[in-house]
Order: sequence, then structure tokens, then C-alpha cells
Amino acid sequence: MTTKTFSGRVDADTLAFADALAQRDYGLSFGQYCGTVLLGSIQATGSMPQLPKSVQSKKSHAATIIKEFTVRGRNNAVGHMSDAEVRDMIASRYE
Repeated sequence: MTTKTFSGRVDADTLAFADALAQRDYGLSFGQYCGTVLLGSIQATGSMPQLPKSVQSKKSHAATIIKEFTVRGRNNAVGHMSDAEVRDMIASRYE
């Protein structure tokens, strides 16, 4: 079987909490849990685990906000401004 290493950067406290839960529930580190239990479940079911509705709605809301940035009015002149002009423009919005 061919294998592949994967990793990600996360908040240290969040990882420590996940490590503690994985150790308590499965006797594994969180990395071992992801590489065995989680991936095994994904392979067996053919889908990602479903998140609780509250988490789904938070992620959906965040995605909506990010998408809204792309449809807000754009000013192409900003791309031609100097750093000082951009700072002045931003500062003027908070005066």
C-alpha cells in the first residue's frame, strides 16, 4: 500500500484538546486518529463526517461574508495608488 504524509498548522491549545480527546477515546494521538479512524470512516462511508448544525451554520455564514467581499463595489484606481494614498484613504473613513 502506498502511503502519504499530511499535516496542517493549527492552534496549539486546540490540538492539545483534540489530542487529549483522541487519547481518551481511542488511545491514539490526534494525528494517528486522523490517519486511521477518521480516514477509515471517510473511506467506508464515501463522505465527510457531518458537523453539528451550529458549526455548519457558522461556516456557512463565514463563507457568505467572504463571498460578499467579491461583489462589493470596487475602485480600480486603488491599484494605482501609492502606499501613502491608500493609508490616507483608509484613515479618512475613520475620521
